[in-house]
Amino acid sequence: MIVIARYRLERDNADKHKIKVKSEEESICPVCLGEILNVIGSRNRSALESNGEKLTIVIRRLRCITCKKIHHELPDFLVPYKRYLGECIEAIIEGEHEQIACESSTIYRLRRWFEAIKVHIKGSLASVAARNKVDIRMAADGSTLNMIKVYVSKEPGWLSRAVRIVVNTNNWVHTRNAFMT
Repeated sequence: MIVIARYRLERDNADKHKIKVKSEEESICPVCLGEILNVIGSRNRSALESNGEKLTIVIRRLRCITCKKIHHELPDFLVPYKRYLGECIEAIIEGEHEQIACESSTIYRLRRWFEAIKVHIKGSLASVAARNKVDIRMAADGSTLNMIKVYVSKEPGWLSRAVRIVVNTNNWVHTRNAFMT
């Protein structure tokens, strides 16, 4: 899986809820750092907006010619394996979920997911910062969420930026398995 930040979105003329993602950057394999990835197809990815509307996002499937791994190229507004857009999940994590059309059980599960993964995200970001010799001063209150925001900035979209770094350095925890819930 690869997360991209520069892309164009094109709506399908036949279906207003279907969006094609057109990458404007060269993707690099997060496994072997191979620079040549061939497009081998595309697939549909569903996501829910804050108003509950379902979007179908067409994402590319890429194969690295070096290690032969297949990757899906996600735009940065998606969080891997989550059904809500990143901005919705970010609002839920920050307790600003009044405008999000979802059930309370979904809010509970998303908060529980973030609680389980936030230390890993912080550690991955700290590792990347140390590897790149970036001097980061820690957040005043020292909470894990604030430390994550120190690495990627407190501006809206912090979750997408953090996820992009963690995924593209091949540090994303795959949570698709039943025992991870």
